Amino acid sequence: MSSAEKLLKDPFKEDTPIDPTTEKGQEVLSQPPATRWELWSYYLYYNGNNGYNMYAFLPTLLQYMAQKGGFDPNSPPNARQPCNIALSNTSSCNVPWLNYTNGIPVVSMIMYVTAISFGIQFLLFTTFGSLADYGRYNHYILIIATLISCAAQILPIIFLNDDGSGWSGMMGLNIISMISYGTTLVFYAAAFPSLSDNLPVVRGVRGNPMISAEETQSVVEKWRNHVSAISTTFSNVGFLILSAVFSGISFIAWSNGPFLNDNQTFGNTPLYYFIASVTCGAFMLVNALPYFVLRPIGRRGPPLPPNENHLTIGWKSIFKALKEAKQYRYLFLYIISYFMFSDGVNAISSMQTYIQNDITSFSATETVVMGFITAITSIIGCLFFLFLAKQFNVSTKTNLLIIVIATGIVPIWGCFGIGLNNFGIKTQWELWVLSAWSGFFTGPIWAWQQTLLAELVPRGKENLFFGLFGIVNKASSWIGATAIGAVTEQTSNAYFGWPIIAALFVVATVILWFVDMEAAKLEMLHMEIQQEMNQNIINTRNSTSAPVDEKISMVKMDLMEDSHIDEESDHRV
Repeated sequence: MSSAEKLLKDPFKEDTPIDPTTEKGQEVLSQPPATRWELWSYYLYYNGNNGYNMYAFLPTLLQYMAQKGGFDPNSPPNARQPCNIALSNTSSCNVPWLNYTNGIPVVSMIMYVTAISFGIQFLLFTTFGSLADYGRYNHYILIIATLISCAAQILPIIFLNDDGSGWSGMMGLNIISMISYGTTLVFYAAAFPSLSDNLPVVRGVRGNPMISAEETQSVVEKWRNHVSAISTTFSNVGFLILSAVFSGISFIAWSNGPFLNDNQTFGNTPLYYFIASVTCGAFMLVNALPYFVLRPIGRRGPPLPPNENHLTIGWKSIFKALKEAKQYRYLFLYIISYFMFSDGVNAISSMQTYIQNDITSFSATETVVMGFITAITSIIGCLFFLFLAKQFNVSTKTNLLIIVIATGIVPIWGCFGIGLNNFGIKTQWELWVLSAWSGFFTGPIWAWQQTLLAELVPRGKENLFFGLFGIVNKASSWIGATAIGAVTEQTSNAYFGWPIIAALFVVATVILWFVDMEAAKLEMLHMEIQQEMNQNIINTRNSTSAPVDEKISMVKMDLMEDSHIDEESDHRV
């Protein structure tokens, strides 16, 4: 089969009958099959919820309003001078903050807003994240979070004629939008393993007792890769559509100011950014509705256990997930690595947006075109790494390692800006290169980190561990943002944040390197056999140990033969 055929293979053509009398058949038939409409509506949801507004217009509006309402910290306290909207890399602009006499730099405020948003997400997901496992809670929470996110993107229009004094209100909307957006990502991601595993081509393999566990896992892994990569590609398609539209509109000649710089085009007016934010909110809503309508009603988890409370079950689940994760050494290692690089990716995004607005003086005719380039290279990047996986059997871990290392080059590059004025993400030509680089490498990172997690998570515990990873993401992201904000507050130089981000990627890469995927699969098989024995066999240990040990040995031999696992890896398990 050619690479193109592998990439475009129809998962609905192979609808193999499933025997309901077998244990595997009963397990598969307990969930409704995925339909073509459901799959495409899942892709379409991510097409609308592409994050463009979260990383472009909303933070830009916050930065613009803060600089409009801020003051020059070098001016006398009794005669504060307003900030210059078109800042240079050496200009200073502070905003009032708590009881600080001289306020804090705008970039520190932006980082603290990021930290606050992720800190609140951490508390919310810890409390309610595990509800994705039960009934239709995943579906309902995703609907509510989507509606709130859309509203938070549309409401900034009320600040259109604000003089800058309402920047704190814009800050509040940013926090709400980031929290709701983060919630949609976690609960959207938690739905993907169940959707992928119930594609007809996968159900036929999962329900066939004649197919080995290893072959079944291989098919499941490949189609999870497929769904994850294609959904991320659709996210970038939505990003591309919006950036193409906004790029074209930004060049329209415009005569009604005020203008953010000397270029009199629509893209250099505040009105442009406010209208763009409203459009993004509406675009997300339109794309999200089909998924809520077309997802099968029967796609649900078990009911909430008796004697459990909605407010405490989340915390119990997290402690349970952490306890179970310790039994899976390589899953636990990956949690730590993910903690590091997810924080780094979020910090890069915030830093890049701030510096980009600073260098271009909020010029949409430049920044939106840069976003357009990022969208194109993101799509190419997602398809490129999917091509590597399908055509050359490049493993998920190898792909993710390449992506993480390449993304880690960005903060190292930014470190040069601490001491140089013409290099280190200090010039416009670097911004163009950064747009393409971050699109090609950083764009696919979420698809592949999600797929690697799916490979490491034990069967039947997807929501538990996907919820844990969502919480780990939020728990880590406020730490890096707070550290960068504090360093910038002391140095008044945003570029001192880059070494912190670079250190996160170095540590994450080293830990990810030591995640042994084959040994991890043996761990999971071993634990599954042990759990099956504990649940289904009530005889004494002596009467059951022999067949169980024999089964473990057979599984190990099959895996070693198929995957050429050396004796050292086998011994570790």
